[in-house]
Amino acid sequence: MPAALIPSSARVLPLAVRGQGARIHTADGRDYIDGSSGPLAANLGHGHPAMLDALHRQSHELVFAHRGQFRNAPAERLAVEVAARLGPGFGRSSFVCGGSEAVELAMKLAHMTWAAEGRPGKHRFVSGGVSYHGNTLGAMNLSGQPRYSSAFRPLVRGEQTITVPQTFRLGVPDGSTAAREAVARLRAEFAALDVEHTAAVVLEGVGGSSSGVVVPPPGFFEELRALCDEHDVLWICDEVMSGFGRTGRWFAFQHSTAVPDIVCFAKGVAGGYAPLGGVTVSDRVWERISTAFPSVAAGHTFTNFPLNCAVGLAALAVIEEEDLLRRVTERGERLGRQLGVIAERAGIIGDVRGTGYMWGLEFTLPGTTEPFDPALDVTARAVAAAAEHGLLVYPARLCAGDGLGDALIVAPPLNSTDDELDDLLSRLDDSLRSIRASLDI
Repeated sequence: MPAALIPSSARVLPLAVRGQGARIHTADGRDYIDGSSGPLAANLGHGHPAMLDALHRQSHELVFAHRGQFRNAPAERLAVEVAARLGPGFGRSSFVCGGSEAVELAMKLAHMTWAAEGRPGKHRFVSGGVSYHGNTLGAMNLSGQPRYSSAFRPLVRGEQTITVPQTFRLGVPDGSTAAREAVARLRAEFAALDVEHTAAVVLEGVGGSSSGVVVPPPGFFEELRALCDEHDVLWICDEVMSGFGRTGRWFAFQHSTAVPDIVCFAKGVAGGYAPLGGVTVSDRVWERISTAFPSVAAGHTFTNFPLNCAVGLAALAVIEEEDLLRRVTERGERLGRQLGVIAERAGIIGDVRGTGYMWGLEFTLPGTTEPFDPALDVTARAVAAAAEHGLLVYPARLCAGDGLGDALIVAPPLNSTDDELDDLLSRLDDSLRSIRASLDI
């Protein structure tokens, strides 16, 4: 490990030297299948010629133009394109450098909405009990998953939380369904919130590294929308991991009929080729903000950065030109079935959940729904075992709540070839066998 670099992992990591498609090659001659698209960011794989061309072209035209001094065409075009994919009723965006920054801007805009109406006391937020919304202090304060903030107490105080829409282990009485019970739980928990002082509820379109890919059941977002309207609370949908084709739709909330007030995104918006995130507010919200704040002084040096926005435009074009939403929808169903077969063979996976190219595998004691002892750190074992077999997966430790739960995330690039997907599944199968052997069960 170079002495000048602050380490980002306790493990000794290989030195990456080249990426192509769904593979990353290292200095020691190994190749890794990028089975998680990094942290669900490299949605278009590595070395895509259209993405490299966009970087090259924009770098020869205009790299930097400060938002307080100039407009720039890539940012303005990207705002139009993102709004079009969100659907009717969305029209104002701001682009930042990542998910944490996007979430913080969304929080500020939510507070400004109420302040513009003379209600600055609505400044609290609600998030999921096992959620993650970013690594800056404001976004970390919003994240319900305690493992992300444990090293930074007392800088992070935490916000109000509700249960994320998990259905695994959810008790379902006779005559009911898991979806109905999840909605009933949401309704009961919403009644206990301090809605008088709450600006917004923030939930992920599909849960990510905190919950091990929790997909909201049918009716959940529709109920959330109704509760927010009833209690004068905004709904912010965090699509940082689940947006831009990851679930087979442009945004994961579009699997429902409900529409949020504010959407924040990052990662896949630039396909992993530039640090780009953003926030889009509904027309209804912008009308309220703009009565008191016709401009928003909540940006940073690289807000609406032309180079990154040009890369974002190229990513949207690739997703459409290569028909990746359809591919992810069709191949995603097959991927889920194949993961289920591998999980059953392994005998230590209690739940396989997901949609599109975003899947979570939760580890349980064989034949039960019981989590493993946290002291075994099965998640870390899983990530390490996969790496030994040349596969990159993403960790989702403590996904069950109460300090329990181990899971990994499988989320390959949206344009992975069939051969790359087959190789991913083969390496995962070998990895799970290795993990089970190491647990001696």
